[in-house]
Amino acid sequence: MKRFVIVFDNEPAEAAPWMARACSVSGLTFVDNDAIADVISDNKDAQKLLLEGGLPPGENPRLAPFYTAALDKVAAGKERLGLSSASWLLYLGQADGCVLDFAGLEEQRTKGLASGVPKKTADEYVAKYSAQLQERARKVLPAERILVVPAQESDAKKAELAAAFIKKLG
Repeated sequence: MKRFVIVFDNEPAEAAPWMARACSVSGLTFVDNDAIADVISDNKDAQKLLLEGGLPPGENPRLAPFYTAALDKVAAGKERLGLSSASWLLYLGQADGCVLDFAGLEEQRTKGLASGVPKKTADEYVAKYSAQLQERARKVLPAERILVVPAQESDAKKAELAAAFIKKLG
């Protein structure tokens, strides 16, 4: 079955509630990563890979078959999906679109500045990781299939922007 998949990301934060709202408005099923993790945790081969040193799970391409199998199980029969985490771009090797929100990085910047991190260091952190996320998306998708929502926008506006973007894609 060919699925229509939109990947959302707002690392390092968890999925934001506005993402599920954008999916609902767009006719997508927003897949719970905890359900995926539960399926993977039952697979001994996947557990061995997860426990090996080296790459974090979201950067280990050898985990892709386990994640896609878990997705097939959790989202059985669903053709339009919303997934949280740019790691899905690696696991799936494709997607129909990607919505990035750097509010999580901006929150990290604010916390860092409040704890005494120099402004230059905090700015470099946000620039580095936002560029990495965008590059990850660009490896899989053309620019017109990537939306970066303004971090300072309200959740309602982010959901509205994402829904309009998804509608344009399909």
